[in-house]
Amino acid sequence: MTLLIAILLGLVQGLTEFLPVSSTAHLTLAENLLLHQSMPLAFDVLLHVGTLLALLVYFRAEVVQMIRGLLGRDPEGLRLAGWILLAMAPTVVFGFATRHLKETAKDHIWIYGVCLLVTAALLFAANNMSARNEDARGLEGMGPWDALAVGTIQGIGGGFGLSRSGSTIAMGVFRGLKLPSATRFSFLLGMPTILGAAVLEGTHILKPLLRHQPLPAELAFPAGSISPAVACAVGVAVSAVSGYLAIGLLDRFTRKPKLNPFAFYCLCAGVALVILGTVGTKGFFFAQGVSL
Repeated sequence: MTLLIAILLGLVQGLTEFLPVSSTAHLTLAENLLLHQSMPLAFDVLLHVGTLLALLVYFRAEVVQMIRGLLGRDPEGLRLAGWILLAMAPTVVFGFATRHLKETAKDHIWIYGVCLLVTAALLFAANNMSARNEDARGLEGMGPWDALAVGTIQGIGGGFGLSRSGSTIAMGVFRGLKLPSATRFSFLLGMPTILGAAVLEGTHILKPLLRHQPLPAELAFPAGSISPAVACAVGVAVSAVSGYLAIGLLDRFTRKPKLNPFAFYCLCAGVALVILGTVGTKGFFFAQGVSL
């Protein structure tokens, strides 16, 4: 891994984490195209720390509101924090139940392609429903079953190439929330989700790096790579900046139903990944004389 590749992977992570196009699928594809192999899941999760920083900065007002709510000073903030905590319950349960499958899926790009096709279908359906539903609710009208439904799809789909933001936004709309409200809840739910994943997986890389020890064999970087510590630091920094920009873009796109362009993109990307996963990234490109 070179410094340029670390920058590119951080950029891919930051831009695709919040756009409803699946950061996992795009990051895995980028790794295979640039390095001809998938990086360890711990490295991918560590890049999410940058997008967590982007969330905390962009939604600092909501974060302060929820903290005030937990301290008993803001009833609405306490209510919102409660729904997020409730949504995290099924996310944790299903996340742990499917953890091994998600690690295995990184070696089968076609799985990400299929999940992108599912994401496309969800976005098309959510966009149409949002445009028709005039009685949709805001976050103030959210209930426990809404939070559980959103948390469940996040726990099941996250890590397989099913867009976390796309699937949770769609589920919120299916549950009767306004598109902007579903989007806002999806973003806020991303904070504890990303933090939990980073602590669970990212520490596997951070511990040896902080102790100046070599990485375990299963976490080793490709031969000839720059320092893993430098690669991780650069990737996190780039993902933070690009993630902040992506949040603002999607925030504007979801003020009115405009999800179809993302759905069409997921459709095309899903088909491409299914093909690449079948013939292999090396075989597909090198057979055409393309050097990566």
